[in-house]
Amino acid sequence: MFSIYELLVAFFSLALRGFFREVKSRGSHKIPPSGPVIFCVAPHANQFVDPLMLLTNCGRRVGFLAAKKSMDKPHIGIPARIMGAIPVVRPQDLVKAGKGKIYMDTENPLILKGIDTEFTRVLHFRALIKLPQEAGAFEVVEVLSDTEVKIKRAVEGKEAVALLSSEGGTSYKVIPHVDQADMFNAVTERLERGDCVGIFPEGGSHDRPELLPLKAGVTIMALGAMYKNPDLNVQIVPVGLNYFHADKFRSRAVIEFGDPIQVPSELVAQYGKGGPEKRAACAILLDTIYTSLKAITTTAPDYDTLMVIQAARRLYKPPHKRLNLDQTLLLSRRFTEGYLKYRNDPRVQDLTGRVLEYNRLLSYYGIRDHQVQRTAVGRLWALSRLLARVIELLVFAFFGLPGLVLTAPIWHTARRVAAAKMVEAKAGSSVKIWGKDVVATWKVLTAVFLIPVFWFLYTLTSFLVSYFILDLGRRPSLIVTAVIATAIPLLTWATIHCYDHGADIFKSLRPLWMAVVAGSSAQPLRDMRQDLAERIARGIDELGPELYGPDFHSTRIVRAEDVDYGLRLSQKLRRGEGFQTQDFRWDEVDEREFSDDVFLFKDETRGVVQGVWGDVRQRRARSL
Repeated sequence: MFSIYELLVAFFSLALRGFFREVKSRGSHKIPPSGPVIFCVAPHANQFVDPLMLLTNCGRRVGFLAAKKSMDKPHIGIPARIMGAIPVVRPQDLVKAGKGKIYMDTENPLILKGIDTEFTRVLHFRALIKLPQEAGAFEVVEVLSDTEVKIKRAVEGKEAVALLSSEGGTSYKVIPHVDQADMFNAVTERLERGDCVGIFPEGGSHDRPELLPLKAGVTIMALGAMYKNPDLNVQIVPVGLNYFHADKFRSRAVIEFGDPIQVPSELVAQYGKGGPEKRAACAILLDTIYTSLKAITTTAPDYDTLMVIQAARRLYKPPHKRLNLDQTLLLSRRFTEGYLKYRNDPRVQDLTGRVLEYNRLLSYYGIRDHQVQRTAVGRLWALSRLLARVIELLVFAFFGLPGLVLTAPIWHTARRVAAAKMVEAKAGSSVKIWGKDVVATWKVLTAVFLIPVFWFLYTLTSFLVSYFILDLGRRPSLIVTAVIATAIPLLTWATIHCYDHGADIFKSLRPLWMAVVAGSSAQPLRDMRQDLAERIARGIDELGPELYGPDFHSTRIVRAEDVDYGLRLSQKLRRGEGFQTQDFRWDEVDEREFSDDVFLFKDETRGVVQGVWGDVRQRRARSL
């Protein structure tokens, strides 16, 4: 018999399969099959979807640390408690606006004074006084009176000094100190039983392109449990979550498990000494965890950098090569490493400016990078392919329309709810950029709630129509109702696949249309793309060996001969010579690959055909 936990995991797995087009797991063989494990997951970019990603891919039972504020909500708390979640009272969830204004004592930098304040009522030892505009927070050492409080460290920083020196003082917020002893004891008990605990060391979810500073809680859990029980061997497994458009329906994701971190006994002994030694032990282990997470995640210091890196990766990929999720992720990671190391190099800075200009030109034309080369085709050929694609799209629309109509109230409501929650999340956070980290969560939650509701309504309606309006009788009406009740889930699943294939075809229409009506007008864009691809290839040839050593060429994700051959193909295509029978063919495409409408060329370096323009499925290759 299946347990409730296993049934919920199966249900969550089905929900994720409905939302994501592909979820790939890497390194799951590294997970210890038994014994206490702390799964350390980052980046926390998809709120409640992130824990589901781990639960459905790790093969072990995991109890996550979850904010008590979230677990107090029935739709989150009930399944979370069934899954063994451990509630955590987060200080940031208890933040309150302080009464009155505060300012700094000019004679004693460790004293803050108040105007119309009630420090004795709202402040206590180790509480935090937080300034607006993220100017700083100060720990309370002693409450001297309603209008005077002593802080742990002197006020520093221009913004903090300016606010606390302003006439009339500044507003502030109070963050109470929370004793987490019960939570740490609960974690220790789990680990002593040989169970698994999941934690997001960044704290709350966010949509920033870089990792947030890690909290030390995970180190206290591991070191504290092993110090309390010397026979305990707690292993920390870093888990990297990498999303391709995390907030979008039918996007892709990769969950990667790193090598387990063995906690050294020396650190446990150092932790047990307390004081500075304890803090030093936690810092060493936290640094090890951070390094491990950086190795299995793709992050950038800011959004603009991320856009440059992704654009450079696309420009570098040869048109005749297909890269799967693993290769795409690893290539992005290497581009990030190289960019961060050489971003002050004049050559890299010049290339960055050119890539940004190329991105702006793409926006002007209203097309994406992978569509650029498709504008360099003959008008008659483009017109024939355009008509064929429109027909294909109409076929998918015909078969997908019934399911689309039935599910329209669901996805429309899910989008509205997610948009509202995104605005709410952004307003309540100082670290979120847009609040996109909650979008997928609320799309999934809304759909999970509405799908059975509408399934019941449609089933009930079919019975009422059959029995009362069509007067078929009870038995035939029940048969019709049973058939419809069975068909609705199948129709919904078929609609999702029609959407996948139809979206792939739809992406290829715009460049075909441009080729028909104004193919030559995109020539500057094709020239710029070719120039950038050549510059990036040269830069990698020069800097790659310097960054990765003499083994660079043997460990390349894209072989040097593939890059050279791809550049030659692109040059021919740019000049309108890309459609030779020996170079260009159609072939069947595996939908799991990253083949979102790219050309299919014959790879002369290996004698095989790779790539695709669109998601066309033909059983036999044919020459053009």
